[in-house]
Amino acid sequence: MKELSSLRAEIDQLDEQLWEIIAQRVDVAREIGEWKRAHGEQIVQPERWQQVMQHCQQVGLQYGLSEKVINEVMSAIHTESIRVES
Repeated sequence: MKELSSLRAEIDQLDEQLWEIIAQRVDVAREIGEWKRAHGEQIVQPERWQQVMQHCQQVGLQYGLSEKVINEVMSAIHTESIRVES
């Protein structure tokens, strides 16, 4: 069995990776916002958001995550994406 300090260090490293991936996603969202503005597209597109959520729910459930956590995390990420796209 691993020591508690080792497990916590592992969590800390995973958290850093998680934030790095979220930051990369936000960078892509920023580019999407630029594209949408250049092409006269609406920032919020409910159909696309529904597709993203369905996909994330499917993948998250496969990893054993609760639907509630999937929805909360993706809603927060979506809010940040809208902010940077605008």
